[in-house]
Amino acid sequence: MAFNYINQRLHCDGVDLQDVAEKYGTPAYIYSEQILRHNAEVLKKTFIDRGFKVSYAMKANSNPTILNLFRNYGLGLDIVSEGEFKMAKYCGFEGSEINFAGVGKTVEELDLALAFDIDHFNVESRFELELLEKRAGIAGKKAVVLLRLNPDIDPLTHPHISTGLKQNKFGMSPEKVRYFLTHPESFPHIQFDGIHCHIGSQILQPQPFYDLIDYLQKFTKSLRGEGVKFNNLDLGGGFGVNYEDPLEDISTTTPFLESIAERAIEKLGDYQLHIQPGRVLVANSGVLLARVLGNKENGGHRFIIIDGATTDLIRPAMYDAYHAIYSHIEDHTTKIYDVVGPVCESSDALARNRNIPEFDTGDLMLIGSAGAYASSMGSTYNMRPLSPEIMVDGSGETRLIRKRQSFDEMISLYT
Repeated sequence: MAFNYINQRLHCDGVDLQDVAEKYGTPAYIYSEQILRHNAEVLKKTFIDRGFKVSYAMKANSNPTILNLFRNYGLGLDIVSEGEFKMAKYCGFEGSEINFAGVGKTVEELDLALAFDIDHFNVESRFELELLEKRAGIAGKKAVVLLRLNPDIDPLTHPHISTGLKQNKFGMSPEKVRYFLTHPESFPHIQFDGIHCHIGSQILQPQPFYDLIDYLQKFTKSLRGEGVKFNNLDLGGGFGVNYEDPLEDISTTTPFLESIAERAIEKLGDYQLHIQPGRVLVANSGVLLARVLGNKENGGHRFIIIDGATTDLIRPAMYDAYHAIYSHIEDHTTKIYDVVGPVCESSDALARNRNIPEFDTGDLMLIGSAGAYASSMGSTYNMRPLSPEIMVDGSGETRLIRKRQSFDEMISLYT
């Protein structure tokens, strides 16, 4: 793919990352447009060309350059907040290209989405349904709703990103979904037009998706037996990536995508099918570029301190997640280190007890799979400015797609 060593120096689409660091500074996120386009093409051929409606889960990475790139491949947007809604509008997405998910939508969010005539709302509770009914009535509109069903299916992933089990906060029980679908008269300003499911994230096995498809086939068959009709079935997303080898093609990591699409069409093809991929589209497109501040040893435990931190990539601290570590210079000898940042927290570690290349002060380090849930989860903790995002295009040119936040911009919010 796009990240490779040329003359023993790591490049992105032919651009030496040393040159990127000198031009934009560190820490910084670097994205390959080539990989983003490739991933979008894979999802287009696998799902859109088979009739699925595909909406990118923009919480994975909400940079408008990336959103506009995906729109060119026919992807809509799956949003979960007012901010994401406004970003979708800013990028020129139509209401018909947006669906609104999330467990806790505010009055302001519902009103904005109703006024924009979004495609549909994914509703997860009675209180949300009652609030949407009220706001739609005030607006004089009928809101299209897909009820989020919690099927109690184990996604075989990390518990913090499991969303389809009974103990998770997401969705409603089958009994509640059935009740609302069979009693629509209580909600005259709601058009119940389908079922939405999302069982988890970073799923690397096909069986949870097969189980979901089989479950929905039985559930919808029983609903049809009660005379319930609707048009849409949403399988959610959650396709995983290879964090140990971020250079691996997503078709190699998730070779089962086509079988999921075909199985869904075979068993649920009477409905308009939807999916919302996020991580799989962006994770392996990006790296976090950081510079080594120095090394230290405490009682035989070795640390490499870099200028990047959990404020730039929180997944290792939040999920004990693995992200591959690379040196800008190939063929270093290796030792066991912790890679840590300067943030004043013991949890500020991006790798622990890892056999990685040796680094000296001033060396460049690359942390892989930083295209998803890195910049979008970034923070200004310790008054650290948000890091810039740089795109390397297909011709080998770089462009700044989010500037580094300045101190003046941070303090401008204070009164």
